Amino acid sequence: MIKIKIIGKGLIKGLKVTLKAFFRKPVTVMYPYHKLPVPERGQGLIRLRVTQLEPEPRFKCTACGICAKNCPQHCIEVVKKENDKQPEIYTVNYGLCMFCRICIDVCPFNALEQTQEYELIGESRLDFIRTKEQLMMKTVFIEPEKETASKKEV
Repeated sequence: MIKIKIIGKGLIKGLKVTLKAFFRKPVTVMYPYHKLPVPERGQGLIRLRVTQLEPEPRFKCTACGICAKNCPQHCIEVVKKENDKQPEIYTVNYGLCMFCRICIDVCPFNALEQTQEYELIGESRLDFIRTKEQLMMKTVFIEPEKETASKKEV
């Protein structure tokens, strides 16, 4: 048998793929004008929960520092106020943060929350360092009621 080699076989295959893609609907989103919905469990910026807003904000955080110790990137800094279970300094460096949720998972007081906000821009590295005032939630966190034994029986 005689085998005939086609010189442009690879070229023809490549053009076939290109022509198929040319007539498909584009998957690109014009980002600033059209935004895709964020999944329910999407991982965004970290926020501090607040138990009281007025007269002075009270954070749910007790400044124990467990989140800072367990952070693999060491992007959280916590300094406790003297004679008070509130953070004097609580900063998160989003330039280093990889949004892994370890800080949220290890917090025994449920003081951190990961929001679905994902847009974070800045002109310098210092713009990505957020203080506790910038990190605090704008609404008061209320603990959900735990089911009582009587509700479980019904």
